Amino acid sequence: MATNRSTDIGLADTQTRPGETTTTIWRPRRIGPRFRWLDHDTIKLVDGALAGREFGLTTEIQRTTAELVLTEGKGRVGEISIERNPPGKGVILSDIGVREQLRGNGLAAIMTWCAFREMVLAQETSTFRMRMASSKPSESSTDVQNVGIGVIAARLGFETEMDLEQALDPRNVTGVDIIEKQLNTPPGIRIMLRSEPQVLIAFALNADTLKPLSEDSMYVEIRKDRALMRDWALAGRLIISNANHCLRRAKAERFADVLATDAEEARLFRARVRGF
Repeated sequence: MATNRSTDIGLADTQTRPGETTTTIWRPRRIGPRFRWLDHDTIKLVDGALAGREFGLTTEIQRTTAELVLTEGKGRVGEISIERNPPGKGVILSDIGVREQLRGNGLAAIMTWCAFREMVLAQETSTFRMRMASSKPSESSTDVQNVGIGVIAARLGFETEMDLEQALDPRNVTGVDIIEKQLNTPPGIRIMLRSEPQVLIAFALNADTLKPLSEDSMYVEIRKDRALMRDWALAGRLIISNANHCLRRAKAERFADVLATDAEEARLFRARVRGF
C-alpha cells in the first residue's frame, strides 16, 4: 500500500492569472472519517466512533484482479474485490464487505478511496465502475440494499450506468411504492417499470451532506410526483441501489481530484483517469 501524504480527499481547480503559468490548487474534501498513516500499511482513525483504533490495509494487484484487505490485529475485518477489465485499463469494484460490528463507521469509504488510488497509481489510464446489480429484486422487496456503497459512489461522482431519463419516463413507470425504514437501512422507494429490469430500488440523499434521507414525508412526495422522482435521479439525489454505477467523462477530473492528496498528484491523476 502506497503511503498517502494526507488523510483527506481533495478537489483541485486550475487557476490562471495574467502573466502566470497554470497552477493547480488542491482543496481537501472528505468522504469518510479522517485517519493518519502510522507506517506504509497501517492507519489510525482520528475521528468518528472508531477514533483511536488501528487497522491494516494491504493491496495485492494481479493481471486481471486486485484485492484490498482490511485487518484489525490479526483478524481480517473487510475486503474489496476488483476486476481489471480490460487488464491494465478498466477498474471494476465488484464486491466490498466490512464485518457487521464495524459497519456504518466509514471504513468502506476509506477502503474504496485507498483501493482506487492504488489502481490509478498502478495503471497509465483507468476507467471506473462499481457493480451494484446482483440478484433481481422483486415487487415485494422490503429493504434497501447497497446503501453504503451507493453513498460512496455519489460522493465520488459516479452515476448510474442505465439511461435513467428513459427508464424513469412516466410512460415507462407502472407504479411506485414506499419501502419503510428498517433497523439498519433508510426508507426508500420501489419503482416498477414496463422495461427491464422491471424493478428499481432507490433511496434519496440530502443535497448538502450526501447522507441518506430518513424523512418519510419526502418519499411520499417522490411517490406522488414522478417528474420530481426523475429529476432527483438525474441530479444524483436518488440513488438506484440495484443498478451498476460508472464514472462519466464529465466527472473524471473531479474524481481524480478527490483521490489526490496534493496538487502534484491531482495533475498526475487527471492525466490517468478516464470517464465513459
